[in-house]
Amino acid sequence: MFKFFYLKEAVVANDWIEANEERQLHFVKQNLVIHKNAKSDEKFRWDIEIVLAKKYIANLSEEVKKGQKEKIAQGWLPTKPPIAYKTIGDKGHKIHVIDNEVAPHIRKMFELYATGNYSLQSLEDEMYKTGLRSTNGNKVLQSRIYELLQDPFYYGKMKWKDEVYPAKHKPLITKDLFEKAQTILKRRGKNVLTTKHNYLFQGKIFCDGCGGVLSWETQKGILYGHCNNHLKSRHCTKKTYIKQEEVEKQVDPVFFKIAPKNEAVLKWIEEIILEENVENVKLRETEIQRLNGLLTSIRKQKDKYFEATINREVPLEYCERKIAECKTEEDALEYALEKVVSQSDEYQELRLIIHELAFNAKEIYEQALTDEKRLLFAQLFTNFAQNVDVIKPNYNLACQYLLEWIPKLNQAYELKKSLVSPIQRSDFDLKYKTLLRG
Repeated sequence: MFKFFYLKEAVVANDWIEANEERQLHFVKQNLVIHKNAKSDEKFRWDIEIVLAKKYIANLSEEVKKGQKEKIAQGWLPTKPPIAYKTIGDKGHKIHVIDNEVAPHIRKMFELYATGNYSLQSLEDEMYKTGLRSTNGNKVLQSRIYELLQDPFYYGKMKWKDEVYPAKHKPLITKDLFEKAQTILKRRGKNVLTTKHNYLFQGKIFCDGCGGVLSWETQKGILYGHCNNHLKSRHCTKKTYIKQEEVEKQVDPVFFKIAPKNEAVLKWIEEIILEENVENVKLRETEIQRLNGLLTSIRKQKDKYFEATINREVPLEYCERKIAECKTEEDALEYALEKVVSQSDEYQELRLIIHELAFNAKEIYEQALTDEKRLLFAQLFTNFAQNVDVIKPNYNLACQYLLEWIPKLNQAYELKKSLVSPIQRSDFDLKYKTLLRG
């Protein structure tokens, strides 16, 4: 067979000899010389060899695709895995495992981006500072970060030819974290790769009049924000230039409202949370047992339909539909179980962190850099609304809870100090557990 690895090469060679009578192709093994004026039987042999070469290439392609499908069916990506994973095993039995040296950087990348406080450019710089490198030791560029943030491989699935398949490799992050990152990417739309500035309130304040996000610009050394009032809202009646300094003044009081009065109040809150966690552990174990029972049941159903398919007991179309339904339910149960198991003591730790963060929020804000301040905002606010000169914060659930209950807890602690009897204090703590549940 001719040494043409692609049919295109043979076509180019044929065009080459047809363009000039003096040009010749010599094939020693086939004892064949092809040129423009070659005999018809020689050209016929040449045409046959091209067809055989085409069949050989097509067969190779089929075998490669077959191997890829088998690999996917086994639950493994049929190519090199993304950053933070490595390939181990012998040929034909290779699998992907987490690369423990790189994995913490990629997990951190998702966590930072999901806060909404980082553009891809600032994330590129931040990840370089933390030690993330490309294979040649350079920065992982924002275009590559953009691709990685959209790769379902990191939460335990795999994407191949625009289809997402179940996978057997160990997830690096939760699906929740992945979805948070997707929400940020979608919200920023087409301009996700072009953000140049990192203003404190960039992308966080929206105009009550037109719904446009505030743009920021410096005039005579002072930073102003105003709605971009584009498209239909080009003549927004509430368009106002507001100083960043004025915005901060209006946000600042929130830090005092959510803070435990002193360290004694904070310690009291932490003690009640730790006691209450014992009850939560029991509830979590009960839920894990329930979900495992449901998973066992649905997997048995799925296996039954697989056996019916093999034995041709019922129509194939019916079995395939029922298997797909079982798989959908199985995925939902696995996701629910993953969330419950992964919570472990995270919920307790989160509640402790929230109160400690509230206690130190003002001090943190005063000493923080822009990115750190934006990260603090993400823990407390979803966004802000501007109505002329008034800034209205929209709080997340954690901050809503703190604003509602911390003032009451501060007041309650003063009352607790007046109680002398240990029994009275114990009853008092039991009563105020309901406040901490929110």
